[in-house]
Amino acid sequence: MYPKILVMAMLLTTMITPAHEPVKSVDLVKYSGSWYVIGFIPTSFDKNWNYTIEKYTLNSKGDYDVFTTYRVDEKQKDVKSKAFIDKGLSSKWKVQFIWPFRADYWIIELGEDYSYTVVGHPKHSFLYIMSRTPKMDETLYNGIVERCQQKGYDTTKIRKQLQPDN
Repeated sequence: MYPKILVMAMLLTTMITPAHEPVKSVDLVKYSGSWYVIGFIPTSFDKNWNYTIEKYTLNSKGDYDVFTTYRVDEKQKDVKSKAFIDKGLSSKWKVQFIWPFRADYWIIELGEDYSYTVVGHPKHSFLYIMSRTPKMDETLYNGIVERCQQKGYDTTKIRKQLQPDN
């Protein structure tokens, strides 16, 4: 009898806990444009950044050229990178800041109206909560953080970024 209960509990837990997978598809034209980083689990590369804005421009190969602006110690800086789209799953990318190194970049949540996105990593090593505007509704933000925790991210590491008017 106990094995049946254990199996049922495991099945229910699997059904309740959101899977850590990329979204099913991304309209790359709609995704193009500017995104403000609202909250993130920093990497050693971007841990001191604020006022980060990423601009995605589709190129002739069907991938993105990415232009990122940010501030460190009130100095405006920028970096160019590339995002290579998995042709089989448009929400699974490889991002390259320095040739030849590429990092996994998964779109794990996306607003139906493309007003916000959540980008993660298969090993939970980074997370970006981004919006089309410099501000995000607190209820929406808190819901995203909660869902990311359920997907296995250590949300205590999330740092809110400074953006104009927040």
